[in-house]
Amino acid sequence: MNLRSAVPALAVFLTPWLALAAQPRPILPSVLVLPSGPRTLALGDVGITSRDDEVIFFNPAQLVIANGFSMSGERYAPGSSGAALSAVTRFNGGGIGIGVRTQSSDGGFISAPVTPTPFEQTALSSSLEATVGIAQAYKGVRFGIAGKYAEQDLGISRLQRGLVDVGASKVVFGAYTVGVAVQNLGQDADLPGPLEAELPRQATLGVSRGGPVGEFDLFGTAAVSWVRSNTLVPAGGLEVNYSWLSGYNIALRAGARRPLIGEEALTAGAGLTMDRLSIDYALETFTGGRIGNRLGLRIR
Repeated sequence: MNLRSAVPALAVFLTPWLALAAQPRPILPSVLVLPSGPRTLALGDVGITSRDDEVIFFNPAQLVIANGFSMSGERYAPGSSGAALSAVTRFNGGGIGIGVRTQSSDGGFISAPVTPTPFEQTALSSSLEATVGIAQAYKGVRFGIAGKYAEQDLGISRLQRGLVDVGASKVVFGAYTVGVAVQNLGQDADLPGPLEAELPRQATLGVSRGGPVGEFDLFGTAAVSWVRSNTLVPAGGLEVNYSWLSGYNIALRAGARRPLIGEEALTAGAGLTMDRLSIDYALETFTGGRIGNRLGLRIR
């Protein structure tokens, strides 16, 4: 066979494989990329320097100062919903936290919403994450590590993985909290057929600051993440708090993010604190005019 005849034959052979390679790989388990709490979601889904218990899903180093117990749930679209539960307790000068997230769909919106098209037609899918983390401070720097079990049940098969998160944080210039975390370290999983799933590995750098401004308390946060798809994802948010009585507080929040597949940029929410109990609400925007609504309770 000469070169002129070999090139068309090689092209015919390679075309289906090149087409498969060009398709986006599904991000699974999908629960790993979903929100974990209404406050962080309202702030652009930025939680790397949060002091709330759901920080276990963002940066285990912050377990040193985090506190509380919370649970929340969200409806992404008809037939698709998710929930989260997390708690933190003090331990040996640091903190220990646990967290569980779940997501389920009856079809068409599996990863709510970042699963590429070839995997949006599964009739039934569910996803689970269970995490345990520990953190300690050393010479003013907080360090944390979390181990997690994550799975995706696609109906015809189940993906199961053990993963690790690591993080660090520090207060700088007396007012700014800076945090860094690398998440979802583990082995990619094969799916039935020619495509492979992609773990949502990411590295995040973030900063936050809060303080009084007149009658209000302001809190701002921002972060940039490098995600597995070689995409930089900046996000951030602002919270305005007003307290009319000791222990009672109302908060308004707004955020923005660089949208991934199926998302829109804007998030927003509000919260009411009465002594140790907080009630929080957040919304996130999706393509096609859809809105996800998340409601949560927290006890400090």
